[in-house]
Parts: sequence; C-alpha cells; structure tokens
Amino acid sequence: MVDLSHPKTKRLSWDATFMNLASIISKRTSCKFHEAGVVFVDKNHRIISLGYNGPTVGDYHCIEVGCAKVDGDPVTKKLGRCRGAHAEINGIINAQDSARLKGSTAYTLLFPCYDCMKAFNNVGIGEIVYSKEYKRIQTGGEKQEDENESRELAEKRGIKIRKYEGKLLGDELLE
Repeated sequence: MVDLSHPKTKRLSWDATFMNLASIISKRTSCKFHEAGVVFVDKNHRIISLGYNGPTVGDYHCIEVGCAKVDGDPVTKKLGRCRGAHAEINGIINAQDSARLKGSTAYTLLFPCYDCMKAFNNVGIGEIVYSKEYKRIQTGGEKQEDENESRELAEKRGIKIRKYEGKLLGDELLE
C-alpha cells in the first residue's frame, strides 16, 4: 500500500536538472583551473550528449603532472599550450553525429570560450544556459582574461544566452 501521509510536492525544474548533471559530469575534469561540464539537450528534454574537460586520449592529466601553460611539460618543463579538450568539444564529439545538436540547448557550467563558441555556431546550438563566466588562463598563469568575442559571436548568430541562477551540487560528490 502507498503511504500518502508525506506526498512529494516538488521536483527539479528542467534547468536545475540539466545544470546539476553538468555539475556532476564536471567532477570528471582533470584540469587544475577549469572544472567544466556540459549537457546537450533536445527540445523534448532528452539528453543528446555529455562532456567534460580533459586531455586528449593518452595524454597527460594536469591534476597528475601539472598544467602545460603554468607548470610546463613534465619532462622538459617548457611552457606550452593547454593539453585539454574543452567540455563543449568533448560533448560535440560524444554526440557521434553533430547534426543531432542542431537547435539543442547546451547546459554548461562555464560560458564557452571563443573556440567552443565557434564550434557551437557551426553545429547549430540554439541556446546556452551557463552558470559562470569563463576566464582564459594566460601562459605562465599570472593572469586571466575575458573572451568577449565569444558572447559577440553568439549574439551575432542569434544563439540565445541565459545565466543559470539556481543551486548546483558541489564537491560533496567527490569521495
């Protein structure tokens, strides 16, 4: 028999559901500076793909050997470019057929960088829901900088942008 003395009266909104999924998948990130996750969803609220920041297949993980831009190569110590593939790019790859993403909504913890925004534009993302602004780490790690080109491209191409103001699951998920 069902106990109706304590009926459930609330449930998560779609935005809260997908942003929290993006937060959960971001916990797989191996970048020392940007914990990022993305969930791509179609107009019927069906998940198309997920992605998080991480190195390309077989490359070093920054949380294990250091950031290439800040700590350098683990062998030569020479500063280099970021080894990571951004969450957004990994999510596009994980979709297996980028045509599935046309008109979709991307729920992402960080507003996309310019390179990721160019990819979003090319696959036809319809809307971006984000939690925080992205700041690019400059080589050497002393400074961070905005990427205004990203927002300008989205606005120019008619990609809707919304900032998520709700609560997100935090580090309590990490063991």
